[in-house]
Amino acid sequence: MEFESYTQPSTFHSPLEDFEQVTKEVEVRADPLTGRTARVTDGAFVMPDEYDIDPVVTDNEGCFFCPDMVRDATPTYPDWFDVDRGSYGEATSFPNLNPYGSYSNVVALTETHFQPMEEFTVRQFADGFRAALAYVHAVREHDPDAERASVNMNFLRSAGASLVHPHMQTLVDEHGTNEQRALLDASREYHDEHGSIYWHDLVAEERGGERWLGETDGVAWLVPFAPKHHWHVVGVPDVDAAPEPDDDAVEGLADGLTNVLAAYADMGLNAFNLALHLPDAETMPPVISVVGRSVFDEYYWSDSPFFTVLHDEGVIDEKPEEYAAVVRSQF
Repeated sequence: MEFESYTQPSTFHSPLEDFEQVTKEVEVRADPLTGRTARVTDGAFVMPDEYDIDPVVTDNEGCFFCPDMVRDATPTYPDWFDVDRGSYGEATSFPNLNPYGSYSNVVALTETHFQPMEEFTVRQFADGFRAALAYVHAVREHDPDAERASVNMNFLRSAGASLVHPHMQTLVDEHGTNEQRALLDASREYHDEHGSIYWHDLVAEERGGERWLGETDGVAWLVPFAPKHHWHVVGVPDVDAAPEPDDDAVEGLADGLTNVLAAYADMGLNAFNLALHLPDAETMPPVISVVGRSVFDEYYWSDSPFFTVLHDEGVIDEKPEEYAAVVRSQF
């Protein structure tokens, strides 16, 4: 497995150095599986000195994910699903009123309208994943062609959330997303060439190294060599396919995720995205990706510039090996 990188020098006369000539280097890294590149450069992330979001997050008037409204204001499942809405602990699942595909689901994760990301409990995430996975398995039993699935989360508006109330979204269909197809195609090519599973080889290669984080109930955690976004963390469960809701890996995913979010909070972040890919393929196991997003505030800065939106190029402010040390301390 090759971890390839190179540097690009940029030379100019800097007003910060009395217009003396300076040279700064940008490191370009290639992902070992897909070849997609990421750039490590100073100043790629804007961190505010302080922020206050209480006026936004404490207003729960009209929130239809809160317990007093969720059963009156959200859709119910069609007849092929055996319940009107799913329920695990605090988590309530139901069809997406604005679907992204044939099988589009929402999980209202908590009964509380808002809680900071470092206050999520293992139980809350485990129950949320259980509700989402129950839906995935029900869809696949109903429609065997719906092989590609993912469980996703936007937390706060700077991460793309339209609602403050914590929630996950599940998508199941026969095509998958661009990212799912790219990962699956590359995983198949790797298997054809090497006769092994890339993700298992990656865990073996990184275990104990400077990008290794640790393990939680059968889930290996690490930071990728060429991150897709800021503070990218990857978890690889030791299962071949989508876990059943009561599998140990579900607890491991929830446990590791709370560790990651605690580390993000230590860094001063308050928003994140996650995507749990469930490809249902022999050459790729489930894989979860978590990234930190720009700090949500009244005048938050968008960390999705042309590089990420139009070029699919990761641009990060800190080397993976450096932020790995911070995240590792939570494992």
